[in-house]
Amino acid sequence: MRAIPLIILIVMLVFGYYQESAKVALNEYRSFADSYSGFYDSTPQERSAIFNSTSIPFTIHLFSKSDLVLAKSALSAIILLVFFMLDAVFVKVTSPSGAPSALPWLLLLYIGVSIPMSIFFLLSQTSASPSYAVSRELLGFLQSPLPSLILVYIPRFLKSPLPRFKFSLKRYTSI
Repeated sequence: MRAIPLIILIVMLVFGYYQESAKVALNEYRSFADSYSGFYDSTPQERSAIFNSTSIPFTIHLFSKSDLVLAKSALSAIILLVFFMLDAVFVKVTSPSGAPSALPWLLLLYIGVSIPMSIFFLLSQTSASPSYAVSRELLGFLQSPLPSLILVYIPRFLKSPLPRFKFSLKRYTSI
């Protein structure tokens, strides 16, 4: 039973490595395509010949510039969801029996970090802007084991469990 948290952490790290490699390859492709005159007007076969790399699947050559941006955003959202699920499983598996659930705190942490991340992303004009860099760092934090490690191990180091999450949506009826 003690091996399960370690296995989950290893899965998170391996998944993190491969998702980062995929995003780096996609960024490299976009950077090359933006610098090569007429690249987006070429056929997929011509693009494949021009961008001679095995790290990009052929289907990427079918995408327009706006489709590539959309694909990267969708990829980031899917990766974020996968990391949230892995974090939730890790928190659930490592929580001591009888302790308050840390899952609401995990959700609050994700929402709390996602709001400024989204604001900084929307404020960024280019990928070289400081607000984009902050947004990218916040996304990197969420796409790592750190949120679950913080929620699981800081209370243990402080020898104090997380407080019960008291927020609930209640329906109030007016008379």
